[in-house]
Amino acid sequence: MKILVIRLKQIGDALISLPVCKSLKQTLPEAQIDYLVYEHIAPLFEHHPAIDNVLTISPEQRRNRWKYFQKMREIRRARYDMVIDLLTVPITVLMTRFSGAKWQIGFDKGKWRSHLYKTPVPHLDTASSLEAKLSILKGLPFDVETIRSFDVVLEREEIEAMRHRMTQAGIPTDRPVLLFSPVSRLAFKNWPDDYFASVVDYCLDQCDTHAVMVWGPDEQSAVENLTKKIKHQERVCATIRTRNLRELAALAKNSVLFIGNDSGPRHVAEAVGIPTFTIFSPPIGKHAWLPHKGARHQGVDMCDALNIDVPTWLKRVGEFHKQRDYFYRKITPELVIHKLDPMLREFVA
Repeated sequence: MKILVIRLKQIGDALISLPVCKSLKQTLPEAQIDYLVYEHIAPLFEHHPAIDNVLTISPEQRRNRWKYFQKMREIRRARYDMVIDLLTVPITVLMTRFSGAKWQIGFDKGKWRSHLYKTPVPHLDTASSLEAKLSILKGLPFDVETIRSFDVVLEREEIEAMRHRMTQAGIPTDRPVLLFSPVSRLAFKNWPDDYFASVVDYCLDQCDTHAVMVWGPDEQSAVENLTKKIKHQERVCATIRTRNLRELAALAKNSVLFIGNDSGPRHVAEAVGIPTFTIFSPPIGKHAWLPHKGARHQGVDMCDALNIDVPTWLKRVGEFHKQRDYFYRKITPELVIHKLDPMLREFVA
């Protein structure tokens, strides 16, 4: 059987959807499982045992309708037995429909396009993002052994090459490394700089450790400005440029704890197996976007800051959107430190 899973979203969404592929491969080890993602995300899934082929959509194909249609023709010519669309937007619905697959499965989100699937599956809006994606498996014509983990498979040489670069950047090899991600591609996810600097200083005060700041395209200057607010600048490295997502994964693998905003790097950190602490923007709840809760993966959101439950948060989410900056400052450094401190003691100190 040939199966194509479509997930044309950014880093976190693509990684959180990986358990769908893993569940399929676990259930049907002889099946060909292909994964269609954006081109810049594809390296994360290289060498993964649950994926036989990583297919990509390039920026040019996204912009050019003719080139996108050509991609649709490629998929049709591949003659998939099953296509699973985890996005349910017009372009992916049409791609699924045009594939000619016997089984065409996607989420029913109450839109007209959902009726184009041969098998529409109810979408669990109230579930966590991970569980919502896995619910697509209910539409399959066979039972599936569900797997909830997601991972990035790195080669030993990649990890060692990044460790060498870290040494060259002046990071001591005899100290644990904390990985900080203070910026995001989406500006509304950025916790205030002065708050973030306070938490970095606290971590360096408490632990004999070194901090590495991670940043992406067009983010270096913002990270450098934040670094200037940190009193322990001699123990902070903001100069390592990760040229692709596999280098980012290798950098995380050489660290002992991730601390940062809700962005792609924190999903990558979780995928390589290190503990994570996430600071969620006011309109985003950790109940939905903290896939694996427990001692190793924790976070803070508006429910913690205002001492409210999830139903109350849902009622006020529109307010949090409109006054995001005001409410973001309700997540204070003291609150973050209070919740982060046990993780520092367990995984770092």
